[in-house]
Amino acid sequence: MNTHHVPSLPERIQPNTWLAHTWVHAQTFKLNQNPTYVGRFAPSPSGKLHQGSLITALASYLHAHWHGGVWRVRVEDVDTSRCTQAMGEHQLRTLRTLGFQFDEPVLWQTERFSAYRAEFERLRAQHQVYPCTCTRSQMAQNPSAHHCALGIDEGTTIRTWRFRADHQVVTWMDEAGHSHTQTVDDFVVKRGAHLSDEWAYALAVVVDDAHQGITHVVRGEDIRASTARQIALQKALDYPTPQYNHVPLLRNAAGEKLSKSEQAPELDTLNPVDTLLHAWRFLGGHDFECADVTEFWKTVKTL
Repeated sequence: MNTHHVPSLPERIQPNTWLAHTWVHAQTFKLNQNPTYVGRFAPSPSGKLHQGSLITALASYLHAHWHGGVWRVRVEDVDTSRCTQAMGEHQLRTLRTLGFQFDEPVLWQTERFSAYRAEFERLRAQHQVYPCTCTRSQMAQNPSAHHCALGIDEGTTIRTWRFRADHQVVTWMDEAGHSHTQTVDDFVVKRGAHLSDEWAYALAVVVDDAHQGITHVVRGEDIRASTARQIALQKALDYPTPQYNHVPLLRNAAGEKLSKSEQAPELDTLNPVDTLLHAWRFLGGHDFECADVTEFWKTVKTL
């Protein structure tokens, strides 16, 4: 019987907030024998980081450090039509300016195409993916009807390759103990012809999480809906499934989430302490005085 007592919540954290639940979970987690924790922050370099990006980065960073784990950074630049190396470098400089310390070298998805190819071919050999000729407009009209799963006519243009999910029902438990059940329709894992290197995020993120040994994923609530698809792929590839934790989204005055595609304001790195404290307060932290970035991190990492 475990008789260890979880300490009281630190004064700098408000009760019944994301930070509070995370801190309490971390204390319990560290009571386990030989706990393993590998987390990650994985921005897409399609635009500059904004305050919503920082909230997710801070959440994943504190989650990893409070659990006594490793925090890795991955640049998810698999969509080369929208992402650039220059923007990825800009994002990494922004994180470093704000005092984030990377535990290991950064992984870039554009350096991982051979790994995606290998796992795609494994799925293809197992008949778990199939070519699809449907246009986006055709799929929008009837997204759950994948007639290409029955075969396509020879000589037709292959637009995508889809994972054969067969409407499987996936149930998963988040860190807060809430159960989620989703039905998974066939989804895109690759674009273009068989030998093209146009990989979809759905395949890349699953392959990379397994490659990096990710045990805990902390990300925005907007990605919650993709969790079941990722778990379906993990099962097909015989990968372990990480623990998922989804962070509340920062929204504008109209109630819309901030996003790079909607030209959300760039992070203010000229006033880094104020920028970090805003994210800290959003997640449930009490305001506090600190002279600089170093003092901010010293205060929040050691709670």
